[in-house]
Amino acid sequence: MTKSILRFFFDYGAGGCLWAGDNETREELGLGPVDEKLFVSKPACDLRVQLDFEHSGYLNPLYPPDPSLWTQTLCDRFNARVDTLLGLLRHELGASYDIVDEQQRYCEDPRLGEYLENNAGLAALNEVDAPTVG
Repeated sequence: MTKSILRFFFDYGAGGCLWAGDNETREELGLGPVDEKLFVSKPACDLRVQLDFEHSGYLNPLYPPDPSLWTQTLCDRFNARVDTLLGLLRHELGASYDIVDEQQRYCEDPRLGEYLENNAGLAALNEVDAPTVG
């Protein structure tokens, strides 16, 4: 028996990280994030909500194509927690679903220092206090 496929990634303002990865799964679970349609533990759900919020603060608040304000420390912490969530979801859903990791891992933009010098009202971020996209 072939397992259904889920895609794992965060999308700005979507409110989830699991998406149907094939037609069969799409017919079963529908379009958009399918997290709420699957049973996952409270720790996995809580971590997903936290990461979804943090991810919403990755884009530059003035102009999204400009460098993210995230420091390498924040990127590393986010990436490690993404890996933790992916492991939890694979453990909890792996009997029924293959989960394909499509989440980009972030690193500090090499242009950040120069960007901040030219935009005095901004500062590098070591934590996310507010989303930059809605």
